[in-house]
Amino acid sequence: MKKSLLAFLALTAFSMVASNVYAASINFGVQAPRSTLKAKAKWSKLGKYLSKETGKKVKIVPLKPGATVKAVASGKVNFMLSNPVLALMLTKKQGSSVIATVKRKSGSSQFAGVIISKKGSGITKAADTKGKKGMAFKFKKSAAAYVFQVKHLKDKGIDPHKDFASFKQAKKQDDIVLAVKAGIIDVGFIKSGLLETMEKEGKISVSDFEVVDKASDSLKQVHTTVLYPEWTATASSKADAATVKAVSEALLKLSASSDASKKAGINGFVAPLELTTLENTLKSLNLL
Repeated sequence: MKKSLLAFLALTAFSMVASNVYAASINFGVQAPRSTLKAKAKWSKLGKYLSKETGKKVKIVPLKPGATVKAVASGKVNFMLSNPVLALMLTKKQGSSVIATVKRKSGSSQFAGVIISKKGSGITKAADTKGKKGMAFKFKKSAAAYVFQVKHLKDKGIDPHKDFASFKQAKKQDDIVLAVKAGIIDVGFIKSGLLETMEKEGKISVSDFEVVDKASDSLKQVHTTVLYPEWTATASSKADAATVKAVSEALLKLSASSDASKKAGINGFVAPLELTTLENTLKSLNLL
């Protein structure tokens, strides 16, 4: 009887310690569309900043788009920074709350999708993509490298899954750009800003490409589609209110001049942007 009681007390004590350790730590998930290594390097200083501001140990957990929802559902991460499509899915399917939206160095908290073709291909408008070989990133999960473009084309009477000669998924968005440049595929779906980033890295020149249905609005980077809210930070429904408040406040006061912002290539965060337009887009594509 005494042994059973001692065992019970030991188990209870262990559970309390484990619970306190969990409460004192934060697993902050970040979507990794290019690679997990690049994502970890990009957001590592944000983790250090959040640790300092919240007084809790913060671990940055890079996740591929397909692993995001499962990671939140299983409790692998308490917070998630992802594209707005996945953020919206987390709010609808997991009860997550939206706490902040990324503000890019351009000053914008919106981004778009780009449909690219090779310079001189003659593919410059939506109608030209019919019967062509296309490539996107993560069907149904990628915001600016699938969802935005599919909506744009469907509004013009073109369904990539039916009207393209072929439509494939790439493992990385960089691969889509390089495949278009090499003439392996005719049409590629990528996020706004990627062409400019790859040009800075010396991999391509923006002038090597045509931008299909090139838009002209407030967004500086070349793009095709209408604008949607930028990457969005969400808090799991399992995260305690005090921690959510602390993380939210820390994100919103992150300055553009901080090491974390500079390393991530952002100007901090703003209060979460409305996701209604995106929600309507997903519903129109039967993705929500």
